[in-house]
Amino acid sequence: MAVVPLPPLSPCRLLRRRNRFLVEADVGPLHLPNSGRMAELLLPGTPCHYHPRPTPKTLGRLYLVEREGVLVGVDASLAARVLEVLLQEGFFGPLEALKREVPVAGERLDFRARLGGKEAFLEAKNCNRVEEGLALFPDAPTARGARHLRLLARLAREGYGAFAVWVVQHPLAQAFALDPEDRALLQAAQEALEAGVSLLAFRVRPTLEALRLEAPLPWVWLSPQGGSGRPPSGPRRR
Repeated sequence: MAVVPLPPLSPCRLLRRRNRFLVEADVGPLHLPNSGRMAELLLPGTPCHYHPRPTPKTLGRLYLVEREGVLVGVDASLAARVLEVLLQEGFFGPLEALKREVPVAGERLDFRARLGGKEAFLEAKNCNRVEEGLALFPDAPTARGARHLRLLARLAREGYGAFAVWVVQHPLAQAFALDPEDRALLQAAQEALEAGVSLLAFRVRPTLEALRLEAPLPWVWLSPQGGSGRPPSGPRRR
């Protein structure tokens, strides 16, 4: 399955989060490419791993943190890279053409691809929040995520292939759910599913050398009251 190499990493220890995209570590300030809260991951004293690359404001980029004895990926931009490798490996069908960062109806989706003769649009989302084996997305409300799902639903109704893919950079994930506290996102996902959008989630195991995709994750639909429902009928590998 997909493997995304990481640049050479060095160890450090987290001191505090300074703002959405900056943490203070014992080696100095580091870029955090993730706007999520990650309150359970970014604790003072947490062992981390970063790629040294000095800029005027930071000494490098944070990639991994250690939590519950495992490595967890915190670079949200790598979700699209994992999805790109899946496309190149033919998971969604024969790849005939690929465009990245595609503007559509005032939004920007990660990919437009021709798969086995059919035009398709794909969007990757990152997840690293796991509670008792259940990966939950998001860990902060995401109006942008809901807009992307509504756009994919529109494209699916117009006859395009449409895929929303969540990449869970946490090896302890056993299933995936959308956090029902973000009701707008949950509703958009349900409408996207009904429109024919394929909703998928994959577990990735981070190592110090690479992100290694392990397996698709089963879905659990949670209600705002905390109940659960049937998993969506995502596509089978073709």
